[in-house]
Amino acid sequence: MSLAPVALALLVLVAPASPDAGSLPPRISPEVSAEKVRLGEPFTYTVKVVHSPDARWELRTLADLGAFGLRSSARQRTDGPGQSTTTFRLELALFELGEHVIPTLVFDVVGGGTARTASVAGTSVEGLSSLPPDAAKNGAQLMDIKPNADVPMRSWRLLWLLLGLAALVAAVLYVRRALAQRRTRLSVVPPRPLPERTREALEALRAEDLLGKGLVREYHFRLSEIVRGYLGERFGFEALECTSGELVREVERLDPPGVAPADLHRFVDQCDVAKFARADIALAACDWALGYAFLLVEATAPLPSPVPPPSVVPADAV
Repeated sequence: MSLAPVALALLVLVAPASPDAGSLPPRISPEVSAEKVRLGEPFTYTVKVVHSPDARWELRTLADLGAFGLRSSARQRTDGPGQSTTTFRLELALFELGEHVIPTLVFDVVGGGTARTASVAGTSVEGLSSLPPDAAKNGAQLMDIKPNADVPMRSWRLLWLLLGLAALVAAVLYVRRALAQRRTRLSVVPPRPLPERTREALEALRAEDLLGKGLVREYHFRLSEIVRGYLGERFGFEALECTSGELVREVERLDPPGVAPADLHRFVDQCDVAKFARADIALAACDWALGYAFLLVEATAPLPSPVPPPSVVPADAV
């Protein structure tokens, strides 16, 4: 692409040169590779500066280029016997239709006297449409650059987050339940054997001395409840909910070893007479009822589990 010549730009020196700046004034020649460009197509803006060899020219960073976009920049210096040439090449692109002026370039000049700045006014470039001539007939038109917009995208992040929270809650609940079960296992004391608990209840009844206090009816209520509770738990039926007749019939049906039906009949009848008829029961009969309860527990208590004999190691195996 041929370079179109442009008139010499106006040079503005902000700080005046000192007497030792040298006799060679700087000459600045800006050139643009094309005065009309299609939108988005790159073009070259060249600024050539002929200056004193002891001076150095640096281009300041371009902050705002307006309708233009900077693609690349380059700086090249060539030193001669009496002068130096620094060439700045900017590759630009225009993104708006119509005429637009390239922003002013500002240079820092160091050496050859007092430090100073110089500015070069930009030249005008016209932006042309990048569509073909018959684009309007086909319904095509240029659209302005739109601002950034949020584009919805499918994401599983929320689902994974919810699954992670659910897993965390499940793990916490599992740990709490395991700890609670462990505490329950540690705190639960296995119940003592039924015969031991029944004998303890009978001894406690005897120690209260209800007969000595004249409480015969209460004495038989307590004694009947202890014996019924023992029979129900020992042979697996609801003895506490049975009537006297149902209790006797159920025991006869089960026919457990160690239970004499006649003695059980006598015990039940004596307790019923004392509880419901409020009859006077002789002290000997009261003592017999308590003794019968102790004998019933002894006769029906389950045998302890046999302890396996220790293993004998043959002498020849040692």
